[in-house]
Amino acid sequence: MRNYSNKTTEGLNVIMVGGWILGDFLKLFYFTSQLLWSRVTGVGDAGNIVFVFGCIFALAMDFLVCLQMAVWYPSRETLELKEGLVRSMQKLKASHRSNESLPCKFLRCMKEARSSS
Repeated sequence: MRNYSNKTTEGLNVIMVGGWILGDFLKLFYFTSQLLWSRVTGVGDAGNIVFVFGCIFALAMDFLVCLQMAVWYPSRETLELKEGLVRSMQKLKASHRSNESLPCKFLRCMKEARSSS
């Protein structure tokens, strides 16, 4: 809910979400196979259907997070910051031969990049 209200997925890592999905698929496979095995052989606990539904619900939530990441990741602010840094570094490299110190060059380039956005 916080992602939706803030319209951002800041702090979520694509690899972490992929791990969630993989784990939920593996759990679904395990509980489904156990459920089918118990029905075929008559041995085991047929109560695994609750866990199967739980895995399906978890996969549905994972799918919603994936949709949010597709829409909001990376955020507009993150892209603007990255573009500003790239422009600043390009200007810094272009003005490398002047007598201005490196920190002063970087700060000046950052100010110019913000004002041009």
